[in-house]
Amino acid sequence: MSMSLQLKLRRLVFGLSALVFSGTTVFAQESESNVLELNLQKAIEIAMSDNPMIRIAEKEIKRVDYSRKEARSGLLPSVNGEGSYNRNFNKPVIFMPEGIFGPGSGGPIEMGYDNSFTGAVSASLPLFSYSLLQSIRISDHDVEIALESARASKINMAAEVRKAYYTVLLANDSYKVIRKSIDNANENLTNVRNLFSQGLVAEYDVIRSEVQVRNLMPSLIQAQNGVSMSEMMLRVLLGVHQDINIEVTDSLDDYQKMRTASAGDANFDISANSDLRKLDLQMERMQTQFQLVRSQRYPTLAAFAQYQFTAQSNDFDFGNYQWAKPFIGGLTLQIPIFRGFSVSHQEKQVKIGMEQMAMQREYLDRNLTLQVRNAYTNMQRAQEQIESGQMGVKQAERGFSIARTRYQTGSGTLLELNDAEIALTQAKLTLNQALFDLLSAEADFIMIQGQVE
Repeated sequence: MSMSLQLKLRRLVFGLSALVFSGTTVFAQESESNVLELNLQKAIEIAMSDNPMIRIAEKEIKRVDYSRKEARSGLLPSVNGEGSYNRNFNKPVIFMPEGIFGPGSGGPIEMGYDNSFTGAVSASLPLFSYSLLQSIRISDHDVEIALESARASKINMAAEVRKAYYTVLLANDSYKVIRKSIDNANENLTNVRNLFSQGLVAEYDVIRSEVQVRNLMPSLIQAQNGVSMSEMMLRVLLGVHQDINIEVTDSLDDYQKMRTASAGDANFDISANSDLRKLDLQMERMQTQFQLVRSQRYPTLAAFAQYQFTAQSNDFDFGNYQWAKPFIGGLTLQIPIFRGFSVSHQEKQVKIGMEQMAMQREYLDRNLTLQVRNAYTNMQRAQEQIESGQMGVKQAERGFSIARTRYQTGSGTLLELNDAEIALTQAKLTLNQALFDLLSAEADFIMIQGQVE
């Protein structure tokens, strides 16, 4: 077997495993009694229902909704009750003119009693408050932003689940390729031993065949670890316990048939992108915030009413008290006149913030447009690699078949057979990688466009 081809194969297998292995070896054995059968759609559904980040986003929606209800409660009347007791250790006095009631009269005269009791019920209702209306509008914007943030969490989660699921498929298919390569190597070893027993080949061929089988074992172990790690990562996203076995019901080849034409859809619409929509909602909120600042220039009008009962006495014989019960109502109008230019400075601050956000949106739009086009380009490139890889696999299968026949008939060498087998394995791994690249680029394409499904 060619040493350079063997090294290429090992590097390719290790590279594929690195996508899911990240340098960590997994030795835990999963229980076969708990098996979760998955396809992509089911995996996304489980993640949407059980993932903690999705639940946190849903809780945020509820929290902001209560904040909106709190703001709207300002439109309702407010009612307050109060009561007080005063002990007059020194009674209040009034000063009367000298001689007002005759000679020697006048001066300070005490008034009132030792004990004073007061109770009141008051109510107020805003009739016109521009700032209150703008505060309610801001709370409505906050709810919309929270809803969009929750949608963004679902979009990102769906993209992560897609990639994790495709990684599991890549790891499984790569493992099958390596397993098939070892099966071929064992079959070759059996044939070589039979030919050696018949005196048709040298012992050197037997040794080389045994070495080839052993050299492939580290790649198989690495592929097994890659499968375990990719499944572990998928369990984390789905919120599934690590003791549960994951069994995917499809393979990369199934998605190859479904996604062959997907790379040709040149739709670059990013209007539904969640980052763009959140920025648009924040710009709308800032415009409302500008109106809230400006509302400090507007007058406010409110209605009020108060019912009061009061009494005074030198004792605590409540049953004989004479209670006074005044009841008043009216309107309160407040007109702002001058606040030291503070409102004007606040308006300028908000305007600058609006200009900054507009520039951020323009920058984000350009970046997202570039990203969606790059994702589309990656899809096209992967599709071309798939077409080339499919042809390469067919040619490698044909070459391996020819090399095996030549060796069995004595017209070929073991080196040719080993090289053909390695080339076939490498061609299959390369095709799997191209399929994964297509699906991964498609997941990015869907995420950037703001699609959940």
